[in-house]
This record gives sequence, C-alpha cells and structure tokens, in this order.
Amino acid sequence: MTRRESREKAVCYLYEYASQPDRTAEEIVEAAVEERGESTSGFARLLFETTVQNLTEIDARIADASENWSFKRIGKVSLAILRLATAELCCLPEPTPEEIAVNEALELARLLDTEKALPFINGVLAKIIKNK
Repeated sequence: MTRRESREKAVCYLYEYASQPDRTAEEIVEAAVEERGESTSGFARLLFETTVQNLTEIDARIADASENWSFKRIGKVSLAILRLATAELCCLPEPTPEEIAVNEALELARLLDTEKALPFINGVLAKIIKNK
C-alpha cells in the first residue's frame, strides 16, 4: 500500500470515526479489516491513531484557522482531510514536510470531496502552517 493509499484509508477511518462516536479507533480499524476484509498499513494506522489521540488539539487548530466559517459547518469529508493533514503537520513524531502534507490533502480532496473544498482546505492548512 502506498503512502497516498494509506492516507486515503486513514481519511476513511476518520470519516467513519466521526460518524460513529460510540466506537473506538481500534474498533473502526478492526471492523474494516475483519468484517469488510479491507487491507490496511502501519502508516494508515499511525495516521489514524495519532489523529484520534490528538483530536482536541487538531480541532482547535482547524477552528482557529477557519476564519469566518463555523467549525460545525465544515463538511465531514473536508474535516477528515483537514484533521489528517493537521496531524501530519503537527502531531507525528517526525512531521510530514509542509508542502507534501498540503499537496496530499489537496489530492485527497480532489478524489473524495468537491472542487469547492480545495480552496477552503488549502486556505485552512496555510493558516495552520503559519500559526505553527
């Protein structure tokens, strides 16, 4: 599984986690692997688990960076992408280089979200980087 595929898988896990708050991160991954027969990677798990463990800090960074936009109004797919990218930028033991994290987030948005999400995600991540 490539790193991009791992990121895509982690975004899917994050979307599912946000949609099912009664399930733990481990339950989300186990269900994907055991019940649905999906493959995963160590990198996808690392990204997902790091994001979940730091969700309060990550959401605060996103809320601060999304000026003139209510955090509650951010679409679930965009939010999952922003959470993943923010975790890569701010929470991993070895953070992902900024240009790679932003580029990967935009590629995920092109694949999973609408075209309107691209400038929003790009703008929020630019502010998160500036405020780091």
